[in-house]
Amino acid sequence: MHSIDIDQPSRTGLNPAPSNEASERKSAALWTAFILGLFGINLGIAGIALALAVGDPSFRPLPDYSNRAVDWQVHKDQLQESERLGWQAQFDRSLEPAGIRVVLKDLEGKPVSGASGTLLAYHLTRVAENRRVALTESPREPGVYFAALEIDREGKWQVALELSTPSGRRFIAERTIDWSLR
Repeated sequence: MHSIDIDQPSRTGLNPAPSNEASERKSAALWTAFILGLFGINLGIAGIALALAVGDPSFRPLPDYSNRAVDWQVHKDQLQESERLGWQAQFDRSLEPAGIRVVLKDLEGKPVSGASGTLLAYHLTRVAENRRVALTESPREPGVYFAALEIDREGKWQVALELSTPSGRRFIAERTIDWSLR
């Protein structure tokens, strides 16, 4: 008789059933790919959220915020000094030419003429789009200054005026103004 040894591999070289080891490798690769796919989806969503947050023009710090935060007492003192002068600044939207018209009067209601300075303006929802321009005085109207800043968005605007006179007086004024487009 002929005996068959069970521990011996088959002589034909064919393995009728897949081994457990190959099945486990395939399963491990599938689950690894699944988990990496979930990580990829999560990172993709986070990347989109980050791009939307960084690209939002309303999500910006105020202009010159860091310097103003450090020098807040100096700025507060300058505002109080300007209030003591008693000068009044009136801001109007100008359509022709497009810009902001500033009328500056002293304590007695007389026009303040001969000053030079700048005007900073930005829409409250678009702080990153702030603009600072030089003021020019009207040659026909003393105390009337013009800033070539187009008011192109309806709503509330922040304006900050800084003026110096030839005599050395300094005047600053800040306002939040609601300009509706008409």
